[in-house]
Amino acid sequence: MKIYAEHGALHHELKGFQQRGIIELVTFPYENKNHNIPGLATPSAAQLGDLGNITIGQMKFRIGDMSASERYEEILSIVGPRNRRDALHVDSAYKSGCAAMLSRDRHIVGKAARLYALLGLRVFHPDVEWEGFVQFVVDSPEAARVPSTV
Repeated sequence: MKIYAEHGALHHELKGFQQRGIIELVTFPYENKNHNIPGLATPSAAQLGDLGNITIGQMKFRIGDMSASERYEEILSIVGPRNRRDALHVDSAYKSGCAAMLSRDRHIVGKAARLYALLGLRVFHPDVEWEGFVQFVVDSPEAARVPSTV
């Protein structure tokens, strides 16, 4: 199960889920790079200035892949037009087929219900909603295939 984690939204227990093969962590370094998140999400409508934290060698996608999804404008409307990079993170999670997203950003977390209704993407704050995230992961089909998940 893919989980999108913004660079500042890692929780120390995530590594265990990843090591057991329950989750695959992905992100796209629009603002900052986090070496603890190995997977690269599909970029959204990134502009040249959004790509400063990724080298050409790390770009495992075509330039044409850096396009917005069909839901991007609605995402931008929900998180607010002044929060374009927040919308890029959400759209990248959606385009990458993530089941959930971890974020500390109030423009994203505060709109979790609306984003779920639009995209089917669960949004969790890694500190405030950690227990809910753990339950989400434990209840997933991926966790059922792995012995002793918690």
